[in-house]
Amino acid sequence: MIATACSAARRRRRVDLWGVLATAAMLSLAACSSPPSTTAESSTTSTPDASSTLALTGAVEADASAEHVHNLALVGSDIYLGTHEGLFKQSPGATMLRVSADPFDVMGLTRSGNAWFASGHPGAGMEGPSDLGLITSNDGGRTWQRVSLASEVDFHRLAASGDTLMGTAAGTGAFMRSTDAGRTWTTLETPAPFDLAVSPKDPLLVIATTPDGPIASRDGGETFTPIASAPLIALLAWDGSGLYGVDPSGQVLVSSDDGATWQARGTVGAAPVAVTALDGTLALLAGGTVWHSRDGGKTFTPRITGLAAH
Repeated sequence: MIATACSAARRRRRVDLWGVLATAAMLSLAACSSPPSTTAESSTTSTPDASSTLALTGAVEADASAEHVHNLALVGSDIYLGTHEGLFKQSPGATMLRVSADPFDVMGLTRSGNAWFASGHPGAGMEGPSDLGLITSNDGGRTWQRVSLASEVDFHRLAASGDTLMGTAAGTGAFMRSTDAGRTWTTLETPAPFDLAVSPKDPLLVIATTPDGPIASRDGGETFTPIASAPLIALLAWDGSGLYGVDPSGQVLVSSDDGATWQARGTVGAAPVAVTALDGTLALLAGGTVWHSRDGGKTFTPRITGLAAH
């Protein structure tokens, strides 16, 4: 947990703030917020100003049909958005386009190799159970096939490393793991975290977030231990360049030692809704804007504006 000069006020505020994040609502942190504790030099990057940089960056307005955005993914320079109305893609400077043939509600989304995995609910005009379980796509997200848990599970968080998938199920609150690309699942005894990331190098290494700070597992989620002196983190993304975290205020942090220590980088100045990372490039949804960073979260420019979170 973070220790600050106003720690008592922060502890009282933490419960309310985490509740807002859990429902993916937008907010601004109140005063009495010291910088997060780190073990490395912090960046001096200021909060980005969307209005002053739109013309320079070629940011585009969101597609009006994408009512709510739940999650993000990066493939090369393209940003994918899991929305209430299907999977969308936005290439640099281009308008958003729906990729999925069906407008299903993409509640959970992750990628392993060239395969997409998702969960959620059928869209308008679609047949099938109200909870899709785990579905997969091998054609870039256009068509999807059932894998497992149809009518049983609605994953709101999914993370992958090779054939290992981990997810948190809405409704039941179950924390689940698969080691065969989602065909079979084990329900773990540990409580489901708010968010999680699995090491791309070691599928047994899992970092997760809780209202009391990040926790770590080295046995595939069977057991977790708190990470001492770590800052409060809401969302996580792990790629080959490091483990990225975003705190409830939109401050980006990075760890190069599996979460043991964290370095503060840039900030987007608003509560985060979704984050993804690929080779040091980040996409972060906060304040109705997808912010884009090409330098590991040190600086951000607006990429897509006018988005809603849900």
